[in-house]
Amino acid sequence: MLLRRIYYGWFIVITAGAAEFANAASSITVLTIFVIPMTDEFGWSRTEISGATSIGALLGATIAPLIGRIVDRLGSRLVLVVGGLAVAGSCFYLAAAQTLLGFYIAFTVARTADQGLIKIGTTPVVAKWFYRFRGRAISSVFFMGMLGVLVMVPAVQFIISEWGWRAAWVVLGAVMVAVGVMPSLLFMRRRPEDMGLFMDGMPPIQNGGQKESGVDGSFELELDVDLRWRISLVIRTPAFWLILTSLFVISTASSGVILHLMPYLTEESGISAKSAVGVISGFTASGAFATLAIGAVSDRLPPRLLMASSYLVSAAAMGLLIITDSLPEAYLFAVLQGFAAIGINLTSPILLAEYYGRWTIGSMYGIVRAAQVAGFAIGALISGVVYDSTGSYQLAFFIFLFIALISACFIFVAKKPNQNQRRTSSAEV
Repeated sequence: MLLRRIYYGWFIVITAGAAEFANAASSITVLTIFVIPMTDEFGWSRTEISGATSIGALLGATIAPLIGRIVDRLGSRLVLVVGGLAVAGSCFYLAAAQTLLGFYIAFTVARTADQGLIKIGTTPVVAKWFYRFRGRAISSVFFMGMLGVLVMVPAVQFIISEWGWRAAWVVLGAVMVAVGVMPSLLFMRRRPEDMGLFMDGMPPIQNGGQKESGVDGSFELELDVDLRWRISLVIRTPAFWLILTSLFVISTASSGVILHLMPYLTEESGISAKSAVGVISGFTASGAFATLAIGAVSDRLPPRLLMASSYLVSAAAMGLLIITDSLPEAYLFAVLQGFAAIGINLTSPILLAEYYGRWTIGSMYGIVRAAQVAGFAIGALISGVVYDSTGSYQLAFFIFLFIALISACFIFVAKKPNQNQRRTSSAEV
């Protein structure tokens, strides 16, 4: 009886969150733990191991817009199941990898599934089930994803130290099957209307007569197709391209720093491997706390302000990282960057939904994720190339600091499009 009273949207949140939790297996935050033991065993360069993340990210970027349209039309169940099985299979293959080619094949598949399938299948579907509580719902999904990384980083380090890096890949694959694939198969649904429900679990009149598009009226009016933002109109607004560009460039900075954080701290900052793992865990813990904090205020404060502020915090964190030579400084970097990363990733879908509504959120998010994962690919490669060329990550991190500042400027000028822009565009079309 109690379960019947609980709005089914919260089961969607739990299911999407479980998929994100298990998806820590393909996270570059977890991969950084494998960089030293795998390069030590096989003699690979940092550029070579970074290349696998880049190829997978680019392939994920290629399919992300298509997957976004599938999510809008068919829902997320198939996307999450296929993506989860691909990640799990890749982990099992990595456990037996003997060559660089094998590593490339497996991790490319994992990163493609991560960026092109799982990420597209979680956040947009949650946005379709909530309006008033959208910020809290999406933040809950992000929190479970951060919790997955927070749990997996020390677990992977422990397994590697006790049984080797191959055993760690097996465990990650098993977690994905049990926690990511099975719940998605059993519980994921497309949108509340398919189950005879309303967003937030309340009829339109109980939602305060608010309207997703920002125009006075009830939710029923939003069901009129003429009042929806079509994706063909969304991509003709300057705000969308400013958001897209900012996320692309900041993603280069994010992956360029995080993938190489473990070796940077141990080799250039003079921090022990054990302490460096603690810093990475601190980064994840900070992100988890930030998820709760930002989620609590995201339904009350303008997402554009939160997003732009997150870029500035990221710039400050990267500046600190460049001069870090002690463990307290490293932990402070972790705290700042954890807040910044979550602030950017959490508020971007909320901002898109606020600007353009929920009906094409899957398509929009697919395009945005394509830009982000392209940035991930470039950033990781930049750091690898700079290190192999100069013997240091310093130059790369200076570039990323500048990038974070530019991204903040883009968001500050990305004003919400008005209904006249939509109607004008519709008339032109």
